[in-house]
Amino acid sequence: MISVTAVTDKYILQPTLLDKHRKSLEWLSAIVLWKRELVFFQKLLDQHASRFTSVEHKKQIGHFQSIITYYKGELLDSLATRLRLHEKKIAEMFEFQDETNTVYFTEHDGLMLELQAVNDQLLRYKEELFKFIEQVI
Repeated sequence: MISVTAVTDKYILQPTLLDKHRKSLEWLSAIVLWKRELVFFQKLLDQHASRFTSVEHKKQIGHFQSIITYYKGELLDSLATRLRLHEKKIAEMFEFQDETNTVYFTEHDGLMLELQAVNDQLLRYKEELFKFIEQVI
């Protein structure tokens, strides 16, 4: 199998595939960043949790910890695996110079929308967490 970015004369003449490849790589990098942020968020919660004493605050801490556990332990790994498989498909399209795989394009668009939704949700959770922690800082 050839690398999508290798120097070769066997590239498909469709620049949109290269754009899709670049976007997938950007999302893989974003997943690495998200995982690092989630580790930081857990440390932030651990550091300040003892300052919250009300039952409502304890529920919020549990809520944030559940989000961190779900995203870090399950969702992000699943998305990274799906992206890698997606990248394998595009590499095969390049290798065999096969532009007819329309399923790939549909999958790509759906996966990109899903990743954007996860990004948006994580941004909201980050904002909520920071507002929450600011109460005791």
